[in-house]
Amino acid sequence: DHHKLEALCKAFGRALHRATRITAPGVIPSTKGKL
Repeated sequence: DHHKLEALCKAFGRALHRATRITAPGVIPSTKGKL
C-alpha cells in the first residue's frame, strides 16, 4: 500500500538531508552521536 512507500520516501529524504548537510570547512561528517 502507498503508506509504506510514503514512509520510506520520508525516511530516505531525511537521511539524504543529513548526509548532504553543509559542514564547516575541514570538518568530516560523522555519524558519531547520531546512532
